[in-house]
Amino acid sequence: MSNFLQGTSMLLDQINLNYLRIFESVYRTRSMTQAAQELHLTQSGISQHIKSLEESLDVKLFDRIKQKLIPTEEGKSLYESISPQLKNMEQALLNLTAKDHLLRGEVTIGMPVVFGLNVVIPYITEFTAQHPDLKVNIRFELAHTLNNLLLSGEVDFAFVDDFTMDTQIKTQKVYDEALLLCCADSYYKKRKKEISSSSSRKTFESFDYIAYERGEPILRRWFQHHVKGGGWSLSVQACVADALGIAKFITSGLGVGALPGHHVELLEKQGHKFYIFDSKAKETKNKISVAYVANRSRSTSVQASLDFLMEKLQKH
Repeated sequence: MSNFLQGTSMLLDQINLNYLRIFESVYRTRSMTQAAQELHLTQSGISQHIKSLEESLDVKLFDRIKQKLIPTEEGKSLYESISPQLKNMEQALLNLTAKDHLLRGEVTIGMPVVFGLNVVIPYITEFTAQHPDLKVNIRFELAHTLNNLLLSGEVDFAFVDDFTMDTQIKTQKVYDEALLLCCADSYYKKRKKEISSSSSRKTFESFDYIAYERGEPILRRWFQHHVKGGGWSLSVQACVADALGIAKFITSGLGVGALPGHHVELLEKQGHKFYIFDSKAKETKNKISVAYVANRSRSTSVQASLDFLMEKLQKH
């Protein structure tokens, strides 16, 4: 046993602890460039440190294939062993010096544009006011794009609507977004005068619609939830993949669409007048979840940002 401990001690003496921190960053980001940006080092310096670590251990940690870093089995084994240990050491040092309230570095968060603008960014503003040394990067993207950005490590965590994410990504519901079927008040009054039928179905089918995508699943979900019957024949005049575009078409008088309640409220404060289709049923909800790669390590700043936003949104 003493010989084993002596051998282990000698090996640790040969390795700069910073090499392991650099290796963890390179492995997690799969990029020496991103690791250099994250650790504020040069790319050539990162490359040299990885080479020194490989020489000290006498193992190859990465294969370089078509300008991509592919971890070897030894690299994977080392990462799985040291990643939680490095995180524990960092937290222990923060606790020891009582500086865990001083958050620094960068956090990159993905989100849908309207939900982000209306709901998330005010909370981020509150959080960064408490931590002025923290920089927050925002990526406004749709869920399928955020799925790929999470897997590539370009986004630390994201807020997504109802979307089936990759199996490596964990999701947790944090917010129910009310969806309102609405149109410009002027559009409704004009079309109502042109409609002779008193049938609810014929009335709805006489309107023009703006949908988020072909097949208009959100519109049809609203009808399924609020109006009896199926097989609706909807005249879709335009498809646009985000709520800002839907809102612009609606306020321009093109037709009827579904908008988040918080965005309708904002537009009404700006002077826009809407006709909101009422019903006796409960509101149609769009589930918003936080999404992150389950086995990816998170810095103290990322974890603190995530915890703060989840708490705020779940209390909303």
